[in-house]
Amino acid sequence: MMKKAGKGQWGYFASERRRRIAMTCAIFGTAFLILITSFLYFKTKQNIMTVVAMVCMVPGAMSLVSVIMFAMRKSLPEEEYRAIHEHEGRLTVAYELYFTSENQNALVDCLVICGNEVVGYISDGKSDPRFAADHLTKMLRADGFKVSVHMLTDRRKFLERMDGLNEHADELREGLSFRPDPAYEDYGREDMIRHCAMQVAL
Repeated sequence: MMKKAGKGQWGYFASERRRRIAMTCAIFGTAFLILITSFLYFKTKQNIMTVVAMVCMVPGAMSLVSVIMFAMRKSLPEEEYRAIHEHEGRLTVAYELYFTSENQNALVDCLVICGNEVVGYISDGKSDPRFAADHLTKMLRADGFKVSVHMLTDRRKFLERMDGLNEHADELREGLSFRPDPAYEDYGREDMIRHCAMQVAL
């Protein structure tokens, strides 16, 4: 059984789906409990607790929508994750980032960061690599990071790119200025880029 995973970690979609299913069941269960007990107590559905139960249905419905959204997203197969994980080296990495806009969405299975280089791997044929790259570039630049973002759909080329970034990591990071955010004083530059990318992902 896949362990609980946080945002940016492999297995996040599966873990978050379980969490949201449990939360949705709890909300609807509470609403129905209130409805049934109030009916048994007052002997009629026309009481104030019925209104409370109906109000509880609203966050329940919203939570159900999020469950459906996460049900449509799949975590990387373990074999693929392990193949990528072996090439992480000294790179800053985030997994399972789902970027959305009014017109397009894109699932980035893995995102690696080294200096000003940001490279993503997309295995989902329905996701547009160009949209993902442009969208993430725009979001990161809005946060003050002028980086080069590329999205690859070929896993072999992505792994080769990871190896190349690892090989030249020192020179890619050399001379880059960074002013730490007081709210995240323990974060380095690449940590903040990763954080900003996760903030704009589902």
